Amino acid sequence: MARAQTFDEPLEQCKAVTTPAALTTCAPSQDPLNAGGSTISDEGDVTVTLFGAATNTTYAVSFVSNDGSQTTSIGNLMTGAGGNGAMRKEAFFKFGTVGAGNIVLTSGAGEEFVTGLSVSNDGIESRRDSQPGLVRCTDVTVPGTLSNCGSDSLAIGRVDVEEADGALLIHVSGARPSTSYTAILLSPTGASTALGTVGPTNKAGGATLVMDTEFAAGTVGSGEVVLQSSSTNEFVSGFKVDEKFVSPKVSSSTLQQCGNVTYPGALENCGSDPLNDGTYKVEAGGQVSVTLNGANPSTNYELWFRPLDDSGDIDTGIAIPTNTLGNAKTGAKSFFPKSVIASGTFVVKNPSEGDLDQFVAGYEIH
Repeated sequence: MARAQTFDEPLEQCKAVTTPAALTTCAPSQDPLNAGGSTISDEGDVTVTLFGAATNTTYAVSFVSNDGSQTTSIGNLMTGAGGNGAMRKEAFFKFGTVGAGNIVLTSGAGEEFVTGLSVSNDGIESRRDSQPGLVRCTDVTVPGTLSNCGSDSLAIGRVDVEEADGALLIHVSGARPSTSYTAILLSPTGASTALGTVGPTNKAGGATLVMDTEFAAGTVGSGEVVLQSSSTNEFVSGFKVDEKFVSPKVSSSTLQQCGNVTYPGALENCGSDPLNDGTYKVEAGGQVSVTLNGANPSTNYELWFRPLDDSGDIDTGIAIPTNTLGNAKTGAKSFFPKSVIASGTFVVKNPSEGDLDQFVAGYEIH
């Protein structure tokens, strides 16, 4: 089960959607899609993934209100030669943001993929479940405010549609006591599908609707789950950013020519390769990236980790091949295992020059 009031849904081809109704804003000729999905975390991180879409294609990613009238642009996702691609924006939505709508990926031809729900044809789970949060209609500000909203309270709410069998769960907590809510799936076209009744709520405002076979096999849907009381929209599917973003602990440093170091003293075992500037960075997940500018051209440098306990250099297995200008950018490469605290420094070596240190972590003081 996804954490309450986060957003986690599969991406569907726009033209594949039939529930509650077919969409009218799709590209005339639909790009392929094997699988995909999007999440919005409680810290506002946005992640979008595609598998088997059009190759070498750029898609514009937006968060769009259910009626299509309001849009927040998130960025661009580019696929590679296999049609796969991913985009992540950390803390894109700020603390306190409440949103309702869908992630939409658009090409130059129109809408290609939308978040929604799907149900397997054979009862075997092959794609992600649809798990948006429920938020108060009146609290929504992204991509814009909503109309016809009530004022009922809500502490936590969530929706779960199982991909394997179409089962549905809707849960609310901290809503108005002794109240029954009518649940619908509302299409961007205005059409709707009745889902059932949530409630009556208990003294704490809690209630759960469970439907074992709400959606038939093969269903592909998109829209917004809405909980109504007396035809007023009280709660809608979406997300709420209720955790403050905490920057991950990372390490970064400039790289200096080993032979240029003077403080606290000159270093030994140094090579003489040139370097205009260079950097390394260690990500919170243990990945290491290196950038070199103005080193020896067309040279296969290697990155080594030097522990502070002087136990000997460790080959990271990360190659740093420069181009004809002596520049290189590795991108993030895995090295450190998870859940460790490491202490040491990095050294760049040129294998053709033996075991000499060419570039070392350091600082140039002016």
